[in-house]
Amino acid sequence: MPSFDFLAVNFLIYAVIGYLSEVLYCSLGKRRFVNRGFLYGPYCPIYGFGALMIIIFLKPFKNNFVIVFILGLILASILEYFTSWALEKLFSIKLWDYSRYKVNINGRVCLLNSTLFGLMGLVGVYVIDPFLSPIIMDLDPQLLHFLGVFVVFIFTLDTTVSVIHLKSFQRSLILLREKAEDIKNMDSAERKAMLLEERDRIRNYAFLKARHFISANPSLNARSAEIKLELDAFRDYLDQRAKIRREYKSALKENRENYKKSRTR
Repeated sequence: MPSFDFLAVNFLIYAVIGYLSEVLYCSLGKRRFVNRGFLYGPYCPIYGFGALMIIIFLKPFKNNFVIVFILGLILASILEYFTSWALEKLFSIKLWDYSRYKVNINGRVCLLNSTLFGLMGLVGVYVIDPFLSPIIMDLDPQLLHFLGVFVVFIFTLDTTVSVIHLKSFQRSLILLREKAEDIKNMDSAERKAMLLEERDRIRNYAFLKARHFISANPSLNARSAEIKLELDAFRDYLDQRAKIRREYKSALKENRENYKKSRTR
């Protein structure tokens, strides 16, 4: 059985590789940079855990690439399904949703992604691990231990901050839905104006906490219908902010160009 420090370093490397793969795959589809992941750092833990499962369980089947592919597909799908289920139970929010794909299980896993995971399992077993493991094994034991402790510290810190921010965002969505209902039922124009101003403050606060989750998880959804409605409204709010920002930058650029032209006359 590999040492904890060896597994921790492997976890970080594969988590970074997974993050880069996700960013490349999604950015090419969107034709713009898409920062992926639940955490703030440049890594996706699900790939790290998936790689550890491959290293521990699939190496004995290395002589049969078909078994490696099938087991990699199954193990990765189980991990992705469980992760989606756990996140939804904890936060009432779905970070990804594959319901639009023809072959999927409850929107948590789909055949396309599972097949890609199986192919990545082949790459991990036959290409990356034979190259990477000897390098990690040859590291000085003290350095390896330091790296293992560092990985645990970084991921613990990042996970704690991410969970706090996501829970805060979840509470903000509930508050926004409550404010929307209050505004709808309010007769006084003065009270409505006050509630609208309060709702804008909550949205600005939620924006600071949640812009990473929204941008990194385009299919972010909610289990609760009320939260889902407010999440859609919040997306519209973010789109409006982005549109205003683009218009401001365009106007600023135009003013600069006009100023330069006036200086050259």
